[in-house]
Parts: sequence; C-alpha cells; structure tokens
Amino acid sequence: MSKPNRNECLLKRIETQEMAARKFGFYWERINQLLEQIQSECTEVQEAWEEGDHAHLQEEIGDLLHTTVCLAVFFDFDPHETLLKSIEKFQKRYNIVVELAQRDGYTHLQQQPFEVLLDYWKRAKATQDV
Repeated sequence: MSKPNRNECLLKRIETQEMAARKFGFYWERINQLLEQIQSECTEVQEAWEEGDHAHLQEEIGDLLHTTVCLAVFFDFDPHETLLKSIEKFQKRYNIVVELAQRDGYTHLQQQPFEVLLDYWKRAKATQDV
C-alpha cells in the first residue's frame, strides 16, 4: 500500500472516522468526551516533548491532530474546509501584524521578546474582531 499524499491523508482520516462510527458504532457521544480527549492528547504532547523523544513527540502530535479532526467531524464540519478557513484567518491576522509592526518602525520582529509578538497578535486580533 502506498503512502497517501498530504491531501489524501486528511481525507483518509475523515473516511476512517466515519466508517468507524457507521459500521462499528465507534463514535463520540458528547462534546465533553472529545474535549477531554483533546486535553489528554495535549498533556501527552507535553510529556513527549519533555522526554526529548522526537519520534514519540511526532506520534503524540499526530494523535492530537487526529482528535481535532474528530471534533470537526462530530460537528459535521468538513475538516479540510475548516482548516482552510483557519489558514485564511491566520494569513489575514498575520498581514495585520506586519502592517502594525511596520507602522511602529519595525522591518521584522525577529529576535523580539515573545511578549512583543503576542502584543502585536492581540492588537491584530482586536482589529479583526471589530
């Protein structure tokens, strides 16, 4: 069996989740079950990172991605479309960050403290939310 390409991978995950629910009855009943699982996966990502085990970290990040795909499917959202919307939202906010930073005289934000980056991000978000 050949390895799926990047676009096929998400589609395969969706199909697998739908098949598991439809054919075998393996599904999430309530949102809190999924949110607890997502929190658990976040904890496992942190533990793998702290262990310094790169392969294990990748596996746990994959589990977290898998569970967030389940969340989209639970709400009958197309995970691919949901991800695309998120990318578009990020790009718009990033463009605002660049514009705000340039107005303040920055050509880039490399080597700035994280707090500076976060401040620009929050300002950009506030601009978008208006």
